[in-house]
Amino acid sequence: MRAFSTNRRGGRFSRAALAAALVVAVASACTPDEAEDTGVSGEPARGGTVRVLTQIGGFDTLDPQRLFVTSQLNASKLITRTLTTFAAAPGVAGSELVGDLATDTGRPNKDFTVWEFTLRQGIKWENGETVTCEDVRYGVLRNFDIRNADDAVIVSGPPYPVKWLDVPQDYTGSLTEPETHVPGAVCIDDRTIRFKLTESIPHFPAGVAMPAFSPVPAGSDTGADYVPVATGPYKLAEFQPLTSDSVGVAVFERNDQWDAETDPVRSASPDRVEFEFGVDLEHAAQQIITGNPDYDNAVMYENVPANYIQQVINDAQLMSQTVTGSTSSITYMAINTETVTDVECRQALVYGFNKRKYLDIRGGQIFGEYASSMIAPDDPAHKDFDIYGLNGSPEGDLNRAQQLLDEAGDCPTTLTLDAPDTPANKLTAQTVVDTYGRLGISVKVNLIDPGVYYSELDFEKNQHDLVISGWAPDWPGGSGVLPALYHGDLLVEGSNSNYSRLDDPEINTLMDEAAAAGDLAESNRLWGEVDEAVHALAASVPISYMKAVSLCGPKVRGAFLNSQWGAVDISSLGVVGDTE
Repeated sequence: MRAFSTNRRGGRFSRAALAAALVVAVASACTPDEAEDTGVSGEPARGGTVRVLTQIGGFDTLDPQRLFVTSQLNASKLITRTLTTFAAAPGVAGSELVGDLATDTGRPNKDFTVWEFTLRQGIKWENGETVTCEDVRYGVLRNFDIRNADDAVIVSGPPYPVKWLDVPQDYTGSLTEPETHVPGAVCIDDRTIRFKLTESIPHFPAGVAMPAFSPVPAGSDTGADYVPVATGPYKLAEFQPLTSDSVGVAVFERNDQWDAETDPVRSASPDRVEFEFGVDLEHAAQQIITGNPDYDNAVMYENVPANYIQQVINDAQLMSQTVTGSTSSITYMAINTETVTDVECRQALVYGFNKRKYLDIRGGQIFGEYASSMIAPDDPAHKDFDIYGLNGSPEGDLNRAQQLLDEAGDCPTTLTLDAPDTPANKLTAQTVVDTYGRLGISVKVNLIDPGVYYSELDFEKNQHDLVISGWAPDWPGGSGVLPALYHGDLLVEGSNSNYSRLDDPEINTLMDEAAAAGDLAESNRLWGEVDEAVHALAASVPISYMKAVSLCGPKVRGAFLNSQWGAVDISSLGVVGDTE
């Protein structure tokens, strides 16, 4: 799943064994470069309003089949239930997969090419109508609208449904072919859906935790303008997508058709959840720190600004209002292999990148650890390697970079860097401009509104030579990271996260072998080799493994770091009761 650097078996499927290391404890003593894993203690009361403050200008959509950015996925859990989901709990407990709309985590055949899910009884849409298998089938098959090329409107979602499901190559989805039935998604009865896959996928239950596999009522589908009909504890009271002229609006209020007895994960404590977009983070942090009562129920979605971090971590009261911890998310810079075609030229960019300057702008190692691979160290598929000899040198090696540029002889001397248009990203982008400038490479920075950043980059015409991006694993293991970022088969116009535009036959084959490995240990080993092979091609520069430091107002309760989103779990938030 895409993430902003400012801050993407049978029976009961548990990823606890895979993800036991996903929540990494930082040293218990808070120092200028360290912060322990913390949450906001206390159970939230029923009622009240939670305000979520974010610097992005808004959500471009909450359409379940179009969601693949962690902030939007996090918010969507308020209104959109999925077939499966991860437990709403901090730490390793939050890594357990459970049935959500479904009664369990799926029932496979022997080779994991067919999966069945049965819906819980009593689940209703916000209008009181019962959610049926046909709603799920219709919603899942909306993903195939991407095949309509320039006419597609269901864009920017994850590539997995189209890659996994067994449907004819000329099928263009339920939006344009609502009466067409395909073997990939079949209703056995009103509550049971059967998915037929093109390959063996043991981790399919984790895949259907994505809203891309969620139901949509055909009669309410308006295509590009679809506003979700709720199945969760909240519905949209107000929603305006981000536009070029104005910030977005997203206000959630209670859905009286939601039945807590059917929902194993959502607490639904507050009466309202209000997102406030385009927020000045420094101003917001100052208001919470100085005790402005208007911010008592506020949660900063992004990290505390660097200017205020020392004040927060050295104040016991403020730390008690702060959610901190390591995540398995990574910030990286993709290098476009179609515009920077020579591997030596790309390797020079790897050597020339100064991770220390980049992370210092963010506030230092309290906000991240220097990255050397795309799969984070706390993932079971991580492999230690040091192809470029830079693991102990985050400042890079300009001499070696210049040597490679001289040897290659025909490297681009002008590059364009895509980055989100936020104050912090402007500063970090400038470190790239300055460092590469010392190599005689002129870098132009193309700033894109963060609310539409990834949906813009879904299309090749909007992407340039270098792309600053973030990634949160879709599930533990290399298959939740590397295919979406580097497999040529997933280089799909309108639904693309492969900003390196890599389509290397050997890399593709290695990934296919890793995905097909039946033994978990062997699969993890192979994914580590894929990570190393991609790094040898210099398709990207891993920058940092992200850490979260999110400040809350003093009346907020139930705030903890969700390892799936790498941020505060929005669906678990609430506020203090009158008697506390």
